[in-house]
Amino acid sequence: MRRFLAAYGGGMEFCQLQLNYLDWTFQDARGKVELLAEYGIPVWVMEPLGGGRLADLPEESAARLQSLRPDEGIPAWAFRFLQTLPEVVVTLSGMSSPAQLEENIRTFSRERPLDGEEKKALLKVADGLLERRVLPCTACHYCISHCPRGLDIPSLLALYNEHSFSEGGFLAPMALSALPADKQPGACIGCRSCEAVCPQQIKISEAMADFAQKVQS
Repeated sequence: MRRFLAAYGGGMEFCQLQLNYLDWTFQDARGKVELLAEYGIPVWVMEPLGGGRLADLPEESAARLQSLRPDEGIPAWAFRFLQTLPEVVVTLSGMSSPAQLEENIRTFSRERPLDGEEKKALLKVADGLLERRVLPCTACHYCISHCPRGLDIPSLLALYNEHSFSEGGFLAPMALSALPADKQPGACIGCRSCEAVCPQQIKISEAMADFAQKVQS
């Protein structure tokens, strides 16, 4: 993205970006927004509700948010988060019923950006959602020097987490298609040398095999 902006950023009127409070850290959306701000490029948001996953939260998480804003619905929290970001000028929201349309109109009839406490609570909810579904890779890179195939394991695990959490989608397959075959998850030989040095004790070989199977099916 940085290379693209260096080449073409001067001619861009806006950038459409997958952005929501879950992807703020999960997909480093924060870093992308900050990079676009360096070029003065406004953001048009896609997937503000993460494909609908952020419209219906676990009961405990929903109760925590509703205690802070009893008059707000759960989907509205995702939109209020975006209203805290001055770089965001357009939010694209898919709607499948008149009720959803009416709810979005009510939400956007006024701006109510989150305060510091509310934003902290929301990002904590995001952390909780991720803890249940993704591998705890910290990108320490210890594994890379122990991989006889030279795989960029942290990057592959990040794509695996995205693909697993979103239950499919086009992002991971598209990213993998840009890699040579000998750098894709299917190139893992299952030697487990990387697992011997992983501080998080992730079963990397199993993740690579699962990832290769998922993107082929």
